[in-house]
Amino acid sequence: MYPNAKEQKEKWKEKARKLERENKRLKTENKQIEKLQLELEELREMKFGKRKLNSHFSAKTAPLKDKGKKKKKRSSCSYRRASPSPEAITDELRLEIENCPECGAELIDKKEHIHYREDLYEVEALIKSAQKIVKTIIESGRCQICRQRCFAMEVPKQNVIIGTNVRMMIVYLLVIQGQSYTEIQKSLLHQYGIKVSSGEIGNILEGESLLLTPYYDYIFETLEAELACHYDETSWKTRDRGKEVGEGNYCWIKTGVLSSHQIFWFGRSRGKGVAEALRGRKEGSVGISDDYGSYRHLFDRHQLCWAHPLRKLRDLAESKNLKGKKKQRCNQVYKNFSQVYKASEKARQQLLKGSLSNEVKSDRKAKLEGMFAQLFLSEKDDPVKLSTILTSLEKRKERYFTFFDFPQLPLDNNKAERALRKVVLKRKKSFGCQSQKGADVLSILYSVVFSLIENNPEKNFFTLYKQALDFEGQ
Repeated sequence: MYPNAKEQKEKWKEKARKLERENKRLKTENKQIEKLQLELEELREMKFGKRKLNSHFSAKTAPLKDKGKKKKKRSSCSYRRASPSPEAITDELRLEIENCPECGAELIDKKEHIHYREDLYEVEALIKSAQKIVKTIIESGRCQICRQRCFAMEVPKQNVIIGTNVRMMIVYLLVIQGQSYTEIQKSLLHQYGIKVSSGEIGNILEGESLLLTPYYDYIFETLEAELACHYDETSWKTRDRGKEVGEGNYCWIKTGVLSSHQIFWFGRSRGKGVAEALRGRKEGSVGISDDYGSYRHLFDRHQLCWAHPLRKLRDLAESKNLKGKKKQRCNQVYKNFSQVYKASEKARQQLLKGSLSNEVKSDRKAKLEGMFAQLFLSEKDDPVKLSTILTSLEKRKERYFTFFDFPQLPLDNNKAERALRKVVLKRKKSFGCQSQKGADVLSILYSVVFSLIENNPEKNFFTLYKQALDFEGQ
């Protein structure tokens, strides 16, 4: 019986080893399936958008909202248009009444009831009044001594040219309104009765970019000297004379922390060399960005964005593909990260006010770093995506607390992301640039125009634009 029992035991051992291998294989496959399901969920959200949440996340786990703050009630005046100033009134219409419309008796105790009506002149009259065609006569004469012909001004090569105001309007429609060349042509024709070709629009934009180059250089130098800057990038297709691409298929943004100057670089690659050129000087540089690899060794001091991992953890916590303990685990990590995020923002605000002594500052930093480290305690059944996020946070944990040395640094990169939003909207209309030259022109126009607007939100664009054209450097 002993040999039979031994043989049976070996069979059971072999069967157990096969089951272990099969179990290991199934666990690996389940992790891969889970990962693919989460990636598919992300792609579905990118394609079709994200539905409004029915869960408790939006109400209970928003990390930085002040829940105790009551919404202020609007006054009745805020729903009405403000009365115009006396100098803004262009016409006056007086409606008089002498007799009662019912019985014909003469009216007494008359009063005046004043209201204002804002309107445009008749469209045909408006278009006609907007058109301005100036016949320019340029005198010339021959010098009696040097025998050269002198001109009062340089004679244009074309018999009919586009004036300065139309050129400014084309820049306004392209950059601020985000219109395509076809839409610009229709806007100029319908609103002002002016016909321009797409070739003329391209030449005008190129000419304007050359005139704005001194101001563009000033913006770049100003940002280079600033305490810290935000950085980000997004895709932007660029074709170059039949080739697949020009210098690259991305648009980069650099914007100041203290100022609202912005530098856009269209048609660039996503490589580290572009990031270094956009940064400028290395010594003493401080940057705020996401955890993209090109930024990791770009600055002397680096503040990583808290909002990026927060969004990733929130998406995991709200995922419909995770169930049971895995769902609970993701929920808990998301809530814990939200608490650390909120506590860090509170500490930063206190540092800005100068209400923390050096000793309290050190204690607060150590406490927050301890709370942050607690997030990395992984569990056996953590989803692969969650483990990846936590591993990334652990590797670069010190870069999330750079704000203790530079309290002016925000904890998110939202300023750069908001600046890129207009590029994303433009991309959906134009599908990119047809040449590298067009991408370079767009870089100058976007940088100058949005720097002017963001730094002077209350001023008229055309007034600011004229100042930028006349800028000669400092």
